[in-house]
Amino acid sequence: MSVLVNGSPTKEFGVERGLRQGDPISPFLFNIVVESLSCCLKKAFDVNMIRGVFFGNEEVHISYLQFADDTNLFLEPKLEYIVNSKRIMRCFKIA
Repeated sequence: MSVLVNGSPTKEFGVERGLRQGDPISPFLFNIVVESLSCCLKKAFDVNMIRGVFFGNEEVHISYLQFADDTNLFLEPKLEYIVNSKRIMRCFKIA
């Protein structure tokens, strides 16, 4: 793995273990990971792999909400969307 510093990659280094509890970089790394999940979900909704729900007179469309360490998906009740959302979560877990 390497990190971009001022636009240039650092020397590669191995990842051997996780972060200790209370490490100051933990929130930053968590935000990076959560943002990547958000990007994956947005792309899936954009290409109609999964579809959110409408509320009211179909004026409000909700697909997912993220707050702190929670992510809530709001899907149309179709098997295809449920299966696709599980695939996305599985890929996210593997990455």
